[in-house]
Amino acid sequence: MVRFAMQTFATSSTSPHHQRPTKRSRKEQQANQVQLQVNEQQHLPLRSLLTHPLFDQVPDNDHQLTATFDPDTLDCNICMEALSNPIFQCSNGHIACASCCQKLNNVCASCSKPTGKIRCLAIENVIDSLHMCCKYAEYGCSQMLKFTKKKAHETSCPYIPYTCPVLGCSFSAAATSFPNHFYGIHQTRTVDFQYDVWFTIVLNPSDQHVVLRAVDMLFLLHYDLNHALGNIVYVTFFGGIHREEFFSYHLEVKSGQTRLTMETIPRSILQDDKHSTNFVLIPRPLNAPQGPAQIELSFHQPGEAISGLQINK
Repeated sequence: MVRFAMQTFATSSTSPHHQRPTKRSRKEQQANQVQLQVNEQQHLPLRSLLTHPLFDQVPDNDHQLTATFDPDTLDCNICMEALSNPIFQCSNGHIACASCCQKLNNVCASCSKPTGKIRCLAIENVIDSLHMCCKYAEYGCSQMLKFTKKKAHETSCPYIPYTCPVLGCSFSAAATSFPNHFYGIHQTRTVDFQYDVWFTIVLNPSDQHVVLRAVDMLFLLHYDLNHALGNIVYVTFFGGIHREEFFSYHLEVKSGQTRLTMETIPRSILQDDKHSTNFVLIPRPLNAPQGPAQIELSFHQPGEAISGLQINK
């Protein structure tokens, strides 16, 4: 179960008359009062926390409260999705999101009292002021996110971990780590390219993969050998399945006067069946088992830009 702690500043009174003490310096409050818990297994040391980039993005507010709780408590009890404003409550205090109120004809699912008219302003204010770290913080994401923006960010976070597609390799990391991983572990080369520009790759029988690196995205060229009728070539990318429509590519295989061509979308590396019908089959007469294959490629962006991710070279 994921838990987190809101970074806070609290003061305690030692006067018998409960007189408010003089405010301590912000650094002293941080050293004595603040602990950031990313998850149940990982805690940042206090000394590193004071200089951690996540900490600097927390709003400067001397009236925050220290609290650690399960974020699932801020899910709608009906649809189990994270609550977002407006939030409604019945006369007995049972809360629900606006969408569920409409679906249930403004009848409370817990007590059958009318709902959908009384706003739960207290929970709305908590949600508006709540900031959380991305669940991929351990892979390098340093963003602090509003509670209502967290889920949308995590579906497209550039630090989502992926598992290496090479059979028998258990390496898992963000996409930015794969060029070095493929080169160092699998002796696989990386080719840099620009969108809407044709480039050539010569595939040798030993080339099972070639990393293709654009300025904002990482692709992987697959070369599957020894199929019954020939060799298969296709492309995947390091991104979510819902982003498959954001790119397309042309692939051509040339041999003398013969040309095989395909235009399609790259499949997500997360797909179980990565090539499906999106591949080019190079027949035996065009590519002897021990001979190289010349591939022409061109990538395009028919959809919006995926992210601000910069693939390190």
